[in-house]
Amino acid sequence: MAEIAGHILVVGASSGIGRAVAERFAEERSVTAVARRTDRLADLAAAGIATIAVDVTDLAAIGGVLQAAVADRGPLTGLVYCAGVQLIKPMRSLGVEEVERLYKTNLVAPTLFAAAFGNARISTRDAVFCAVSSVAAQRPEPAIVPYAASKAGLDALIRGLARELAPRRAVAVAPGWLDTEMTQAHARLYGDAFKAELEKRSPAGVATVTSVVDAIVFLMSPQARHVTGEILRVDGGATL
Repeated sequence: MAEIAGHILVVGASSGIGRAVAERFAEERSVTAVARRTDRLADLAAAGIATIAVDVTDLAAIGGVLQAAVADRGPLTGLVYCAGVQLIKPMRSLGVEEVERLYKTNLVAPTLFAAAFGNARISTRDAVFCAVSSVAAQRPEPAIVPYAASKAGLDALIRGLARELAPRRAVAVAPGWLDTEMTQAHARLYGDAFKAELEKRSPAGVATVTSVVDAIVFLMSPQARHVTGEILRVDGGATL
């Protein structure tokens, strides 16, 4: 059997970017997929990917998740945090539990994953922590203010990790709008007219999940070994 080139933990691997990242890295590395949807994890397990079922808002369980992954497949050479929650609501309509879950998922959980990731027993010295942010972090809009604020915090986390966890690297991608299950749940907002306007505003074309995954693979590769603390925008130029 060929030697496995590293061990990648993908958090939020049940759908969208997370699932695509797990499947891409599984082509050449050992992968552990983390998600709360056991039915989706079963599909990944059938493809030879190790799986751990957990809701990332169960913050006390995060340390155990990393320990279990390392015990099963060895120290991490990379961690990709793809879990995310989006709320599209006016501020006046937000409930306490909604806001709490959003910030736990988008900012508190990745902070705790990163804290454990920096431990020498968990990751190698050249390991890479990568998170999925959003262009909303720099361009907050009405009805997604808490989401944008959580992603802005995530960007600050990445920049700080790059300094504190060195020589490990910390990077992020900031996609624009993507056609995923998350956005498909708001089909009324993201209809044909929205997509046509987005296409007009995107000089390089509307970004896709595949293009975001390509960016993640590059940022975590040796070719990006001197890139750290950066948040790479992947939106086809729509926010220029």
